[in-house]
Amino acid sequence: MGFLDNSGDIILDAVLTDLGRKRLAEGNFTVAKFAVGDDEINYGLYNKTHPSGSAYYDLEIIQTPVLESFTNNTSTMNSRLVTLTNNNILYLPVQKLNTQIGTTAQHSTGIHLIAVDNKTQGTDITNITSQLRVGKTSAGQREGVLFGLTPQDGKGFIQVDQGFDNEEVPTNIGQFQEDQYIIQIDGRLGTIVDESGQELGTQTPTGPSSQQYSAPVVDDDGIVLYTVRSTDPNTVITNLNDTDTSPIAGAKGTKIMFKVKASEVLTQNQSFFDRLGFTTTINSISCKAIDTNIRITGVKFGYTIDIPVRFVKDIS
Repeated sequence: MGFLDNSGDIILDAVLTDLGRKRLAEGNFTVAKFAVGDDEINYGLYNKTHPSGSAYYDLEIIQTPVLESFTNNTSTMNSRLVTLTNNNILYLPVQKLNTQIGTTAQHSTGIHLIAVDNKTQGTDITNITSQLRVGKTSAGQREGVLFGLTPQDGKGFIQVDQGFDNEEVPTNIGQFQEDQYIIQIDGRLGTIVDESGQELGTQTPTGPSSQQYSAPVVDDDGIVLYTVRSTDPNTVITNLNDTDTSPIAGAKGTKIMFKVKASEVLTQNQSFFDRLGFTTTINSISCKAIDTNIRITGVKFGYTIDIPVRFVKDIS
């Protein structure tokens, strides 16, 4: 990865993904959709006091070096640009991780932990007294620990809230309510599931909404992408109420709630932990751990948030 000189000319630098090259070789390559982003741009460089006048206010922004094209979608396009017909917009909605509720709180280490087996969850013993577990104490399930082996048995989940994070817009989000999201996770480590432990998009829909589920898609990097909609017959996306505890300061839109199921390779052995992870101590317990991100992207406005999570396995 590198930067391209953008001091004078407008540059278009494009590369094809493996799938794109395959379709080009087959003679059926067509550009159907595209997205643009401005991850490299620092708009704070806009200088209204430039001595040469208004034509130079944005010169540094225009001449900012741009990222060289690369095909790893997990490392680019964090800030997608959108086209809006209304030019009188003062604020745009954002998405924020909600950790203000007991069931959505992060662990004391400052991250959501995903316990990958019975021992780590604490579900291997009925009554926990002097025996320590990552996921449970004698008082019950530990805050910030998600059950990755049996998600349906755990109280914890991850929640992202959407809306105007500005008290100047206290109500009426209207057309700025996000109703569709893309969730991305490293498929080697886990899958996204609903409260019942069912992987998103794999349910058997019935009734008038039977065609609304979208099956998860796996890209060439092994990243699994789930598209979820507010019209899907599940409770992954619901509306935020004004009375809900939320980090969104202004008008509230929707919230997306989900759990994570650990992959079998993490549950059944330590090979991935040895290759990709590290050893750490959590609540005085020796554990293997792997850090990764879950990415949430709003389809309508392109806002993206990366949520850090840690898969953990008790090796004590």
